[in-house]
Amino acid sequence: MHCLEARNLKLSAGQLSLDVPHLRFKQRKTCCVVGRSGSGKSLLAAALSGLPVPGMAMTGDVCLNGSPADGPLWKDHVFVLPQEPALALNPTMPVGKQLAEVFRWRSDPACSCKSPGAISAEVGLDQDDLKKIPGQLSGGMQQRIMIAMALVARASFVIADEPTKGLDGGNKKRIIDLFGRFRTPGRGLIVITHDLEVASALANDIIVLGDGHIAEQGLASQVLTNPRSEATRELIRSAPQNWPTAAATPQKPHCPVVRLEDVTFGYRRTNPILSEATMEIDGGEIVGLLGPSGSGKSTFGDLCLALQKPQSGTVQWFGSDLNSALIRKRRKKFQKLFQNPVTSFPPNLVLRDVFDKLTPQSAGANIRTELMSRLGLTDDLLLRRPDQVSGGELQRLAIIRVLLAQPSFLVCDEPSSRLDMSIQRLAIDVIAEYSSQFSSAVLLISHNETVLRKRANRVFEISHEGRLSLKSYD
Repeated sequence: MHCLEARNLKLSAGQLSLDVPHLRFKQRKTCCVVGRSGSGKSLLAAALSGLPVPGMAMTGDVCLNGSPADGPLWKDHVFVLPQEPALALNPTMPVGKQLAEVFRWRSDPACSCKSPGAISAEVGLDQDDLKKIPGQLSGGMQQRIMIAMALVARASFVIADEPTKGLDGGNKKRIIDLFGRFRTPGRGLIVITHDLEVASALANDIIVLGDGHIAEQGLASQVLTNPRSEATRELIRSAPQNWPTAAATPQKPHCPVVRLEDVTFGYRRTNPILSEATMEIDGGEIVGLLGPSGSGKSTFGDLCLALQKPQSGTVQWFGSDLNSALIRKRRKKFQKLFQNPVTSFPPNLVLRDVFDKLTPQSAGANIRTELMSRLGLTDDLLLRRPDQVSGGELQRLAIIRVLLAQPSFLVCDEPSSRLDMSIQRLAIDVIAEYSSQFSSAVLLISHNETVLRKRANRVFEISHEGRLSLKSYD
């Protein structure tokens, strides 16, 4: 039975550092490494796999079966499931052909599935899916392709970096169930995550990282129920189910900022994405929108913003039916916080240039500095381009960017799906405080029903049939 060890590791990259005296991972076991952003989780994954992040320095040894590795382990012994599966897949090649390459060059003779079609069926994908390129698949389907590759590949250990980040509840459960398959062929599974729900469902053992060191480690059942370190207790407090419920919004005069009435939308005349939907959102109100992946949540937000035109029904802003003149007049005050923060920033501009154009006055710059401090960001980040900061940092900067526009209506499309739990709560609280202070209407789109219950005044759900219904939690 193979054993993977870290001995006297000292890792650093930029302002991040991690000191690991000793860790040991075994086959047929699942170990989850948890910690907030910046705790060094991804540094550890990079060191164990031999795929260093840019600028990473490392001393110490990674050992396989007691001996220091004589080369990067990812080549033969470790399979890495990256945080962004789309970046690991060839964007121009059908995923079935990419899966076939794994069978050709890295397949495990012990694998019971002998063809791409057989293994894809095991992970819930059909033959038509294999003909598509990665950009034609959802994030959850891309992740399942990577898991299929890992199940086929010749590897003693699989390292999964945030494998459920940004996935809805159904896809998250599917990924967790699939990970149970790794124990059957005798592989060891190392999962990097900030999600304690995932850790609780998967882990035999848990390692908690905090402030550049190992804060706590042990059996999952003991660490999660009887935490000894403050880092672990903070992670548990930060889980959405442990958030305090937001105070009720004071009653205000009924003044809808956005109203949709009997709106139907679809790309084909049959099976519309949205069918006869009616909703209104008042100033100062947060309305949650829940639904599985592909149910049309983002499309509904685009209809509210006049980025899509309904096939039938009406959309109103401040009580007036939409027309081109009204849209031009109000456009700057009707904003969207995108699920993928990369789409919020020009890729070739330093971030400071983007923000200076938004806040040319000193008062605006002061608000920016205050928001950055509140969200745990430092000014030196503004000297970088978008591709030089982490996804979590860029998402927080996107929140600041959209709030500096002082919107009357804001669509938040999965605003916290890329953030660890402690930052999730902080980010959503900042949006809620803005809504209350400036009577801004907010549509909060999420697949996490617990987050919506804790922070939204009302919650609607879209079904796969395109029907919109109000949730009741009485």
